This record gives sequence, structure tokens and C-alpha cells, in this order.
Amino acid sequence: MSTLLVIQAYSKDKSAHLDRLNQHFITSYQQAHPKDRIIFHDLTNDGSLTLNSQMIMALRKKQHQKPLSEFEQKLLCEHDDWLNDFMLADKYLFVAPIQQRFLPAELKQYLDLIVATLTKLAPHKKALHLQATDRTYHPRSLKYFWDTYKHKHNLGNKYLQKLLSFHGLKDFTTLHIEGLANCCSSCDLSLKHCQKQLTKIANTF
Repeated sequence: MSTLLVIQAYSKDKSAHLDRLNQHFITSYQQAHPKDRIIFHDLTNDGSLTLNSQMIMALRKKQHQKPLSEFEQKLLCEHDDWLNDFMLADKYLFVAPIQQRFLPAELKQYLDLIVATLTKLAPHKKALHLQATDRTYHPRSLKYFWDTYKHKHNLGNKYLQKLLSFHGLKDFTTLHIEGLANCCSSCDLSLKHCQKQLTKIANTF
């Protein structure tokens, strides 16, 4: 039995297409791996894990073995719970739209607080980065709004892949779709194609 950690960094109200694809993958994954455990970290709706002055001070006190207040102990306990989930997981699903040609701030904070504190990840671990956005960021034929590409200008995806690779995770897949602001037949076809791709990935993930 494996553990899948789903790391969500989007608002369901503002990213309906992304949520639709995320739910499709989860359903497909559960059908393909009924005995696996799934853990969810919702970075947008759970504001407890925040890289602010209080968290930085608590981490600094812990590093130097200084006394912690009750509030700081609570912060670090939540941090450790999320860190333990990440360490125990065998597979990671990162779900986030492109923001300012990069990752959402919530996901960047999560990576700074969790992933950047790791030493080495086990070689068997794997990750999927699912992106979907209304805007069009990269020039391409109107016929194709999707791909499983490694685009040189997709800075957020490159950062996530390089960061995980630095810590030993080499099995990294990206599924990307953009240009969904205008509902049209091409967008519907692109979404359906992405769902088919996600089903294939889920079966072997």
C-alpha cells in the first residue's frame, strides 16, 4: 500500500477547470489503487502553515534550542505534522494554476517550509504537477491548449521539478492546460483530452 499526498494551491471558485481535473485524477487513482491512502493538504483554505515572522521566529528558536511559547509550540507541531506527511508519502500530486508566470504564493511558501528543509527523498518516489489556467501564457497553435511538455518558459514548473530533483526525486510528470477563459469547443476537447491523459497517468502512478 502506498500513500499519495495531494497538495492543492487553488481556489475552487476561481479555478473550476483545475478542480474538475484534480477530482478526475483522484477518482481515477482511487479506482486504480483502491488500497492506497490519500492525504490532502489544502494550502489555500488552511492558513495555519504560513511563512510569516512568527513561524520564522519559532523555527529559529527551535534551531538554537531556545524556549518556545505555547503559540510557537502549536505552530511547530502543525509544521511537523505536515512535514511528516510529506516524508511518509510515496507519491505527490501538486495542483496549482500559473500565477505571474510562476507558482502561487501558497505553494512557494509550502515548498520553503517543507521541501527546502529536507535532506534526501527516497529514489522510488514520484510526483505529478497538474496545472490549468484561464489565461494563455505560452504561444502555441490554437488547436492545442494542452500538453505534457517541459516548456522552457514555464518557470514555476521548472522550479518545482529542479527543487524535487535536487532532493533526489527524479520521476516527475507535468500535465498542463491553459487558455480556458473562453468556453469553446476547443477548450472542451482539451479538457476531455487532459482527463484521458490523467486516467492513463493514474493507472500507473
